[in-house]
Formats: sequence, structure tokens, C-alpha cells
Amino acid sequence: MKLPHRRKFLNLAAGAAVLPFAPHVASAQAYPTRPVHIIVGFAAGGPADVVARLIAQWLSERFGQSFVVENRTGAATNIAAEAVVRASADGYTTHAVRPPNLTASRNTRPLSCEAACAEWATRQQSGDRDG
Repeated sequence: MKLPHRRKFLNLAAGAAVLPFAPHVASAQAYPTRPVHIIVGFAAGGPADVVARLIAQWLSERFGQSFVVENRTGAATNIAAEAVVRASADGYTTHAVRPPNLTASRNTRPLSCEAACAEWATRQQSGDRDG
């Protein structure tokens, strides 16, 4: 009945023996290797935009790669948030937000424009004209 404990010990010992060679095999790529996009949900020239541009300039100097600030205004920064969500998950698109935009309510649920329009159309077709 002691066989499972022995196997576990041997597996851990084998893993520990290979561990010193792991950093040579798995090395991380340099980041960033191409421009990074910072999406701001507020108008150009506003406080959030100015702060994002200052941070982008500092990051560009620090990493030697360009950080591009894009302004996607409207819908209480939901358009910008949706643009970030729809971007590829490779770490080259980020979202600049203010603390009030980070709060969430249990009574609300995020809806994209397409989902809201589809919900409205469904209600119209079913005869629920109040929605």
C-alpha cells in the first residue's frame, strides 16, 4: 500500500532534478515587440487622455517601443471597453479607465450594442412594446 507514495516521491525527485535546466529551455520573449495600443474611453484633450498620453510617453521611453493612445468615446466608456474585449488577447491592447468606471452594480449587466438591439427587436416581435 506504500506504492503510491513512492511514485509521488519519484515524480517529485525527477521534477526537482530537471528544474535547474528549465530556465535555459523556456525563456520569455522580449515585450513589447510591436506597438501597444492604450484605448481611452474619453474625449481627446480631457484629463483621462492627458494622463494616458503621459503614461504612454513614459512607457515608450522605458521599453523602447511605441505606445499609441486611441480615444473611443461614447456610452460611458463602454465603446472603449468593448474594443478592448474584442481585441486579440495578446497583451498589446489595454484600457485606460478611471476609478469610477471600475465599479460594478449587481443590478446591471454589460450589454453590447448588438445584444441590446437584438433584445429590443425580440421584444418588438413578441408584442412587448414597453421594452
